[in-house]
Amino acid sequence: MKTILFEENQLVITLSGFELVLGLKHKIEVPYREIKDVSIEDVHQFLWKIYGTHVGASKYGYFKKDGVNYFMATSTHNGNLVLTLNNHKYDKIILEVDHVEDVLQQIQNKLRTHI
Repeated sequence: MKTILFEENQLVITLSGFELVLGLKHKIEVPYREIKDVSIEDVHQFLWKIYGTHVGASKYGYFKKDGVNYFMATSTHNGNLVLTLNNHKYDKIILEVDHVEDVLQQIQNKLRTHI
């Protein structure tokens, strides 16, 4: 299960349980100033696994394609939260989250206050 915390200057994504084991990552901190864009997208592209797990639609861990670094924690191709980043270890973070529209709106609101 993922949790997303909205701290004063950054977004903190925490994986736990099965996702933690599959993604080999516990926590990702993303300063709001590094978020270039946030959207909801269907992700069907092939990515090279660097570390983590990739079985069917499930992708957990660090992936790469055409020089773009991805962190993914999703078990579906459809309706994923996508953070496009500047100056971060990952160029894109793709997450399956409950109430994705609400989370998208919360992130957009935080970004408006940190411009």
